Amino acid sequence: MPIRSLFSVRHVALGLALAGAFTVAGAADFTGRGVFNFKSDSGCPFGPLAAADDCNRLALDDADTHAVLDSAAHTIRFTNTHSYGEKTIVGDVLLQGSGQTRSGQRVPLTFHALLSRSGTDWSVSSHAHTPVGDEFSDIRIDPYQVVVNDGNAERVVLTPAQIGEALAKPSLTARLANVLVQVEDNRTGGAKDADITIGLGLSKASKSVARARFHAPAARGHELAEAMRQGNWTLELQALSGKIPRQVVQRDLFLYGLESQSLLQPLLQRGFRKNEKLVLGAINGKGYVRYDGQQREFAGADAAARAFLQDSFIGLVLGWQQQHQQPPQATAAKANGR
Repeated sequence: MPIRSLFSVRHVALGLALAGAFTVAGAADFTGRGVFNFKSDSGCPFGPLAAADDCNRLALDDADTHAVLDSAAHTIRFTNTHSYGEKTIVGDVLLQGSGQTRSGQRVPLTFHALLSRSGTDWSVSSHAHTPVGDEFSDIRIDPYQVVVNDGNAERVVLTPAQIGEALAKPSLTARLANVLVQVEDNRTGGAKDADITIGLGLSKASKSVARARFHAPAARGHELAEAMRQGNWTLELQALSGKIPRQVVQRDLFLYGLESQSLLQPLLQRGFRKNEKLVLGAINGKGYVRYDGQQREFAGADAAARAFLQDSFIGLVLGWQQQHQQPPQATAAKANGR
């Protein structure tokens, strides 16, 4: 059967696109640098924003990394035999799910694991994020385990139990990260466009690092996906600091299919300068990208924005605001890691 119903792929050279392939006994092989989406049986943060519920993600950062996803066995295997001179991110897994707050509200939860190699050794760092701060029960997320192989030995680095515990009971490190990440709601005077500022640091001592805004004139409460489908919207990211790590910017451009855009090459090479803005948008269904005072047509703008709204912490908070149309408490969002 065509893999399109279960998997989609975002390739760097092509921006964001769907790839045709075939499954074999519920398993799929991925080789080469790219970002691949696959079905979440636990639902997606904003429902129809993701086609066919393809909102789980598997990324391969280089050509030396190979992955096999077995959806029937709920197992993802990464293989890499290359020796790296320094710690290098070689891939990631992002799983979408949901949890119930103490008040009984069901909210989206995202689990994100980064896989790195140093020399021939594997390491894994993981975190969870959600648009509201709380403790969660009744966690619903696909029960995947993650396995790594260096060509000599294979080991399990993440189990479904570990993933569930990370979402329900964040570690001390994650709790500290949550304290240091501040989210400020910028909406005033009845404004309905999602608009947030991200700060780092403790309370009043926090330093603003980025502002994000999403505007869709046709959005009516929960109809975010429908508003985007109508083809008039903007997603704006502004750096409020010149100290956002360049490697963070580079990887985000890769993850959201933007690094091949010629207009964004200065951003890819040096990162954000203070007050610079990157805008994705569409006018009457025609996508564009805007940066450094210039605007270019970009057919992948819609797919890039949808991926950002679902996959990133900033996008998750923006989408939640837009869906619910009411100002949450400042610092309510929860980012347990980047």
